[in-house]
Amino acid sequence: MKLVVMHYLRSLRERDELDAILPDLLAESGFEVLTRPRRGTRQAGVDVAAVGPNPDRDGTRSLFLFTIKSGDLTREHWDTGQQAVRPSLNEVLDDYIPNRIPPHFADLPVVICVCMGGEMREDVRAQWSGYCRANEKANVHFAEWNGDRLSDLILSGMLRAELIESENRGLFQKALAMLDQPDVAYRHFRQLLNVIFTEPKSQAERTRQLRKAYLCLWILFVWARDTDNLEAAYRASELVLLRSWPHCDSTRLRRGAAQQERLAHFDQVFKLHLIIARLLLVEKIGPFADKRYALSMAVNSRYAVDINIALFETLGRLSLHGLWLDAISAGGDAAFAQAMSEGADEALNIAIGMLNANPALAVPVRDDFTIELALFMRLADVRGRLSNVADYIRSMSDHLCYGLRARRHYPTPTTEYRDVLSHPRERSDAYFEEHTRAGILYTFVLAWLAMIGDQERAEQLRSTLLEYAPHMTHQIWIPDARTDEVFWDGDRDHGVSVPGLPLNDSLEAVFSLLNRVMKEYPLDERISAVRNHLTPIFLMACRHYRMPVPPHVWQGQKRSSPDSTVSDQRVPDTEKQQSQGG
Repeated sequence: MKLVVMHYLRSLRERDELDAILPDLLAESGFEVLTRPRRGTRQAGVDVAAVGPNPDRDGTRSLFLFTIKSGDLTREHWDTGQQAVRPSLNEVLDDYIPNRIPPHFADLPVVICVCMGGEMREDVRAQWSGYCRANEKANVHFAEWNGDRLSDLILSGMLRAELIESENRGLFQKALAMLDQPDVAYRHFRQLLNVIFTEPKSQAERTRQLRKAYLCLWILFVWARDTDNLEAAYRASELVLLRSWPHCDSTRLRRGAAQQERLAHFDQVFKLHLIIARLLLVEKIGPFADKRYALSMAVNSRYAVDINIALFETLGRLSLHGLWLDAISAGGDAAFAQAMSEGADEALNIAIGMLNANPALAVPVRDDFTIELALFMRLADVRGRLSNVADYIRSMSDHLCYGLRARRHYPTPTTEYRDVLSHPRERSDAYFEEHTRAGILYTFVLAWLAMIGDQERAEQLRSTLLEYAPHMTHQIWIPDARTDEVFWDGDRDHGVSVPGLPLNDSLEAVFSLLNRVMKEYPLDERISAVRNHLTPIFLMACRHYRMPVPPHVWQGQKRSSPDSTVSDQRVPDTEKQQSQGG
């Protein structure tokens, strides 16, 4: 296990990686963390400051000042370059110690630590030793924290309980070993999280569980990055984010230091998810998205179903990534908001490029891919780009009508791979009725046709459904009072299904019912994440656990009214649109 952790530490990069986990390691080992790494602020050579026992001096309470470097510390990193060690140490001695130590810690011994994920090379050790001898004083000492020491800190601190047991350690090692088989790796990692997130005896133990899950995700990600296969890491990052949310939700925690600690932890998990998502979706997939058939060929399967499944999965992930960036663009300074906004547009552009270059995305093979379509259309809406994607919904409606008439290429409600692979196996009435018995896709497409003002196509799709699939039950799903308590751990036994939408009556009757449901069951009253303006994490749960996206969030929030809730959105009144010439 130590070799696994040491490989992970050696592979970490300084900014946003090693300095992201060090504060948690220190806190878990009994240190009081005073400062964390920050961008855009002058740190006077100190990346992390903490107060705790000095194991090299009989546990004497000391002030530790950490200068963090990634990988191995070599001669090239000692005295030259922007991130050189010696200038940072000089800043600590000349600026931080005289001017920045809080008064109530001024009497503590100071330990200046050079922290690295790898080791200190022999070609620089003599210079390090000479520097320490020249600058060490009665109350100022130097220490070297290398990958070996950090590994011991991890194994004796954060991982000292469940994960150190052989059977649970095996789950983690299997997840790492099977990264080239993402489904298997994800399954082992999910089992590991189930072991970690047991019922705690105290809130401190819950915090420890959260840190363990975060660290395990970091290790999995680094190994996945080294093997150039981020699929399992991406899925695991979604799972850790979802499992962490209910324990970091500010509305469930008492105000105080513990709440701030949990919020800071969730922020770190979220940042790691964004790192993984960008590497996989933007940097790896993005350059090929608009190349004709490139992503379809990359699936490397002779079955069109495999291509359809893989591309819709990617479409949903891209859309969710864009929605996250759009959501956080509302906060922070102008430069940060601009960068996040541009990132959201970039994700949408990649998604649109996929649609144009891969005809396999014309219509989903599974009805539950309505989830991915809902995320995509919401992203287009919040970015003000509906005009760029309206033709996609129109084309999908035409394909759905043809599929129903010909009993070919229509979506199936089943998610069993073997059944989906052979669909449609036959054109008999019994088979057709079985695989069109219920659905959410058609209602979604009807609603969006109305929202883009294409009443003619909406009526055509409705007529086709009534003529060729009058037996189909059209339905939507909305959360109930239990959803917010159990959804985040993957429980699917919650929520309310609204079946029997009145398609026989008229489109107006369908939309009237949808609007009444949204009004009577507002989403922000049931889901705390929506109240906290973190709707994307609820959408992530819907996508990850395969639950339908409620109609409240089919559209994005109105830009002109930032204080409005998602439940303020409505399916347009088709009669009003027609009277306005829509």
